[in-house]
Amino acid sequence: MKEDVLSFNEQYNLFNQGDHLFLAVSGGIDSMAMLHFFAEINKQWDLNLTTLTVDHQLRHGESEADTQFVKEQSEALGIPCEVISVDVKRYQKKYQVGVQEAARELRYDAFKKYVGVRGKLVLAHHGDDQVETMYMQLTKGLVPTGMKASRSLYSMNVIRPFLNVAKTDLTTYMSDQRLPHREDPTNKDDQYTRNRFRNHLVPFIKQENMNIHKSVRRVHEQLSEDEELLTSLAEREMGLFSQFCEQKVIFSIKSFVSLPQPLQRRGFHLILNYLSVNTNRNQDFYPSFIDWLTSNQPNSTWSPNEQWRAIKSYDECTITVESHNALEPYNIELNLGGKATLPIGWTLSVELYDDAQQVDLNHQLLINVDESDLPLTIRSRVSGDRVKPLGLKGSKKVKDIFIDEKIPKMKRDSWPIVESKQGEIIWVPFIVKSEFVSRTGALKLKLTIEGEQD
Repeated sequence: MKEDVLSFNEQYNLFNQGDHLFLAVSGGIDSMAMLHFFAEINKQWDLNLTTLTVDHQLRHGESEADTQFVKEQSEALGIPCEVISVDVKRYQKKYQVGVQEAARELRYDAFKKYVGVRGKLVLAHHGDDQVETMYMQLTKGLVPTGMKASRSLYSMNVIRPFLNVAKTDLTTYMSDQRLPHREDPTNKDDQYTRNRFRNHLVPFIKQENMNIHKSVRRVHEQLSEDEELLTSLAEREMGLFSQFCEQKVIFSIKSFVSLPQPLQRRGFHLILNYLSVNTNRNQDFYPSFIDWLTSNQPNSTWSPNEQWRAIKSYDECTITVESHNALEPYNIELNLGGKATLPIGWTLSVELYDDAQQVDLNHQLLINVDESDLPLTIRSRVSGDRVKPLGLKGSKKVKDIFIDEKIPKMKRDSWPIVESKQGEIIWVPFIVKSEFVSRTGALKLKLTIEGEQD
């Protein structure tokens, strides 16, 4: 196995001497094999290793025991371990998504805070995982793009050095060295789609070809090469008749439909990627889009969901992430004792604070001000807005904070910003408060926002 992994690494240049690698380890046999593999080559490669393990808080005390096991095993190998806890059920309820999607989003959101731009996140996906992924995509009518050995994900460099080996290679590696691991019982639960493919389809296919993971890898490499070429051609052609703006892309319909269909499809996806539209990975909107674009409706609007829409006007098509009912910019002054109703339906009030009063930390903010700081202003954001978050050095763009907090683009322009008379941002409700709240002043105020994030 060691030779196969290092050969694969040489082919794709996944990790190099001196790299800082963050190993995503769950305690299962795959990730524990990865942990021990890198511990084995650590000295030779002069690597800087850190283990990341996540408690999803889903299996009562078992998931906590899994992370403790990983921590003990990692530190016994001389590798520091960071234990991360996330609340999957709360995220599910808030965003109305499945348990696996919620766990994945929270897990990667936590990982990126450690990995940053200089490190590499290492995942233990192997050849059998690639087989599962590509067959799952095929059953949904999608081109089987599979998993890449290296890619940028959530601003991280993510590598999968085990895609060249089978599950049996990992289990043999672990059993030969009598290395411990923990089993997640949910891996046997057929209510999850991937488990059904893993537990039933892959064993059936392996009866026909024990090396199916190598066959699928060759197919994946060929498809990836074809995709890279066609995407570059689509990008070049789209650039000839399209305008790429901050929140929209405008192009000639006649020129677009004259492209070969493989370039049309990739041109469409290039636009969505440029606009950072979070499309469903299990659904391709292109067929419905092209049906609408080539229909006999000269001036119409098409929108598959609330994130984005396409507008047809004669020979011009505009794809935009702007809201259907975009709100006009607003700027409201609010003095002591005042209360304002915002265009998005929320209300914000300012009153004197009595130390005996209880405070709702999610909906209320306490600040000390002088007369010169009043009136406060509640406004929609403007380009270039920056805030100095409490407890952090320096300032940060409000735009970047919205991205970090996963605020949909369509909501960002209408989200309220509270600033002092001098124009310093004090509070972005529900998201961030600035260092302004640590100041002293003659008046102690309580700001209350009433409204729920949907």
